[in-house]
Amino acid sequence: MKKIKLTVLTLLLGGMCYSQNQVKNDSLTKQIMYIESVNTIEDMIEWMESDIKNSIIDQEIGELYVQNMVDLLSKLEDINVGYIKID
Repeated sequence: MKKIKLTVLTLLLGGMCYSQNQVKNDSLTKQIMYIESVNTIEDMIEWMESDIKNSIIDQEIGELYVQNMVDLLSKLEDINVGYIKID
């Protein structure tokens, strides 16, 4: 009986915690997520360029990685402007 009570209590607490941590899908949240994503991608580009400069990573691989990150940044900006619709 004690195990059943503990199981039910755990499920109830888990459900309460889950419902309190749901992210609202409003415009402010979307704007913050966009800004954080852009900042992260720009940081990654900067770090990769530093790694290339310090010969930590091969130049060809690093430049390919940077180009892919720039393409990703461009697509993210297109999504934010509304050129690409996400359902």
